[in-house]
Amino acid sequence: MQPYGDDPTVRARVLEYCGATRTDPPSAAYVATLRKGEEPFVTWGSAARHPVSEVARLLHAGGDLARSLWDTRHLVLLIDLDHQNPDDPGEPFLHPADVFVRLEPTYRAMRHVLSVAGIAALPVMTGRGYHFVGTIALDHPVIDRLATLRPKAPSWYATHERRRPPEADARITERQARAAEGLGLLIEYLAHQAVRRAASSSPIPVTVNGTVVGHGVHGRECASVDFSHVGDPLDIRHFRVAFGPYQWHRARPDIFGPAAARHTPDLVALPRARRNLLAMLLGGRTPAFGQQLAGRSHAVIPDVSPGVARLLVRYEASRLARFHRAFDDVAAASALPPLDREAMPPCVSPALDRPNDLLLKPEHIQHLTRWLVSRGWTARQVAELVCAAYQDSHGWGERWTRGDARTRADFDVRVFGGMIATGLDQMIDFNCMSAREKYICPRVGCPHDLRFDRDRALAQVGP
Repeated sequence: MQPYGDDPTVRARVLEYCGATRTDPPSAAYVATLRKGEEPFVTWGSAARHPVSEVARLLHAGGDLARSLWDTRHLVLLIDLDHQNPDDPGEPFLHPADVFVRLEPTYRAMRHVLSVAGIAALPVMTGRGYHFVGTIALDHPVIDRLATLRPKAPSWYATHERRRPPEADARITERQARAAEGLGLLIEYLAHQAVRRAASSSPIPVTVNGTVVGHGVHGRECASVDFSHVGDPLDIRHFRVAFGPYQWHRARPDIFGPAAARHTPDLVALPRARRNLLAMLLGGRTPAFGQQLAGRSHAVIPDVSPGVARLLVRYEASRLARFHRAFDDVAAASALPPLDREAMPPCVSPALDRPNDLLLKPEHIQHLTRWLVSRGWTARQVAELVCAAYQDSHGWGERWTRGDARTRADFDVRVFGGMIATGLDQMIDFNCMSAREKYICPRVGCPHDLRFDRDRALAQVGP
């Protein structure tokens, strides 16, 4: 990757993606990098963070590069679309044409939803899917409107200063933090629309935030509309840079398999823009093609402020917004309903018995939320239960020092509760067979039939 990283046009494109203009320096608060061979195994959660001024050195060194979600001049609208299949995780690298063809209906659904909203987000093709990215200037009037959606500062804001990396000179204001949380609600709204639209045309299930699905033609394969970054503090999340190296499959053969590591070369994350899928696949995502593309295109993240302002009006009148306002009523959950753990099915109780790590897996939180809703719990009450488990002593280590238990619990339960409340989740897979396929069912031969719980949950929501 060294000749690629030393190309001045490549460096220029990377800096553009980090917010640099002809007159202004980069606005990303920091960049993060991973390198093959790092010990212990490389993870983005523990990636080294660096000042953006070191981009040239980092590209020369050849590691994968990401930029911070935290931006000193903007909020960043980010939605991922990923291919997921725990039964064959290396398939996007070994059979990219097959995988991206199956992702294409969801990709088009996302592009349509964004276009209707007037949001010209930039799609960037990665190793397993896409990022859709746009910016909202912090001095745009819509920032204050987004902030009003969250009248209080998010809980992570109280601890953000102690997490601030030394390479970041800027500070996050309370206004910015509240607006970022408000933007997260709109991103969730966009995700709902994309999932609804894609469901009728996608050859594979469409899920959110990496939630495992049951078996289909290609195993537990799905298209995942991922906005899970909304459940973490703004200051800790980052995303791959356009024109940056992509070597994740080669660095982690333990995840993607030795064949993907051996037979798939280094890739580059490239903007797709208006290019058709065939052109992207034939051109490849090789460093050589990346250099060519860098010389004839740009990587400026588009300003989507006007579209976000229009989308906000639609969101505020939506069923999801009504659910969000009810969910925010913490006082309504001051006393949780009685919970008879002995009466819980053996597929539900383990999430509370072993929250680390079952309550970190979205399919287990979804399963718990569905079942408790069927018993008359509100999503707010479920979130309080999950948050209490996060805050209890379960060997979490540094997880809640870096992340925030309240933010994560509220986000995950809110998402699954909102899907039930709006009818997006009809709980088709809330049954014993699907629970076995997702490895949620412990296979102890219990007499419980989840279909009755599904009917009760749907009855709670109503038409």
